[in-house]
Amino acid sequence: MMKKLKYLILSLAVSLASCEDITDLQKDPGAITSPSADLIFTGILLNSYDSPWSLDQRHNQYMTQNEAYYEGQPYSWTTGSYDVFYTSLRNVNQMEQVADQAGAVGAQYKTMAKFFKAYFYARATEMFGDVPMTEAIQGVSSQNFKPKYDSQKDIYLQVLKWLDEANAEMPALIANRATLPGDFIYNGDLSKWQKLINSFRLRTLISLSKRADDTPELNVKQQFSTILSNPDKYPLVLTNADNFQIVYNTFNTYPLWPSNGVVVKNDKRNTLGATYTNIAKTTRDPRLMVVALPAEALAGNQDAFAKYAGGKTGDLQSTLLDQAGKGLLSMINFDFWEASAAGVPAIQLGASEVNFLIAEGINRGWATGNAANYYKAGIEESMKFYNIGTADVASFIASNPYPATQAAALNKILEQKYMSFFENSGKQAYYQYRRTGVPTFDVGQSNGNNNQIPTRWAYPTSEYTTNEANVKASIQVQYNGADTQNGGMWLAK
Repeated sequence: MMKKLKYLILSLAVSLASCEDITDLQKDPGAITSPSADLIFTGILLNSYDSPWSLDQRHNQYMTQNEAYYEGQPYSWTTGSYDVFYTSLRNVNQMEQVADQAGAVGAQYKTMAKFFKAYFYARATEMFGDVPMTEAIQGVSSQNFKPKYDSQKDIYLQVLKWLDEANAEMPALIANRATLPGDFIYNGDLSKWQKLINSFRLRTLISLSKRADDTPELNVKQQFSTILSNPDKYPLVLTNADNFQIVYNTFNTYPLWPSNGVVVKNDKRNTLGATYTNIAKTTRDPRLMVVALPAEALAGNQDAFAKYAGGKTGDLQSTLLDQAGKGLLSMINFDFWEASAAGVPAIQLGASEVNFLIAEGINRGWATGNAANYYKAGIEESMKFYNIGTADVASFIASNPYPATQAAALNKILEQKYMSFFENSGKQAYYQYRRTGVPTFDVGQSNGNNNQIPTRWAYPTSEYTTNEANVKASIQVQYNGADTQNGGMWLAK
């Protein structure tokens, strides 16, 4: 009897299985097919930051690399990639849809969607020029796999609109004590996100400085002034406690941390860049002694700053290798950067930058205020990040006061903003150079771009196979048909 019952159960199971659709049987039972807004949000955050010690940072001229096996710093890039931007934007779109279905309890994620749409579209357009926006992310919903390209002007109009709307929605969310599960940046504190939204808006407005006088639709100066004139309505990231930064840990280890946990305090392949080091030595900047070690061959110098030296970005790798081998170049300070697996937080948009942004805007006459005070605050917040003592900070500021003339003062603001970007904020140092020429970047024999610093990235090659007509039409309008890394985009002309 028991044997017959077993056969009956087995037959029933086979019969039931045969009724299942083959597509159901092929589904991974462990896969997440309907993710919640908080899970999607965490994924978006993971794509939102730039790591330190990258090729970008060598092209920012903070470091040089002399190992011939690796690329060095030749400025030989051509095409870029859309992957991170549009993958993230698809996730933002999905998060927005899921939040919309959740009703009032998902409102905070809809607001964050506006910020991240602004964030990723701004990041894409500053790399390439015009990019798809109004028809982008419509492959599933509208079967539009060949989106048109939007002009940079229209993209920035929309970016600034999203940021304004996101800020306007924040007070009600904060009052209702809304939280953001899945937020590993600010632990769900919407008041900090509101500060970031407005600070990113300031960065965006400053990035448009070349268009402030000839594009009235953007209202660059007016928007900048409005934000500064009402700090209650437009709170900003003005202290390091509110920095938008990635904090590493033993699970998400610092990029420099060795996989075996053994820190070898010697790396002559990677040494400081002269552009950064020379400014630090000229201004007698105490941050230099925190971020780097004295060059071995220069350690006997009486003057503390004369002990440091950086390699020229334009020099051949063989030249840099020879200099490093002779102990003529400074390595990083391993005790600071690799004190533990957590390393040092990687700032994406910090208080020092925001203070310098305000100082620049005031210097340009976009708003009223004391630019010198913001210049000073920018230096102070950067110095605090490196744990520089109060007396040393005061001494540095006294030795590098805010200049009396407008042009000299602007140059000093930009110089110190560059210094504060060291191994932080992705490509921002390069973008500042592209916009202002400050500081002067070194160009030499190693340059792989005909002795030029590129001005953009050419469009991904995949666009020529999947969206050829639209990308070529955009290239014709922007760059007279030449899609190269040296084209002059509207933003930076």
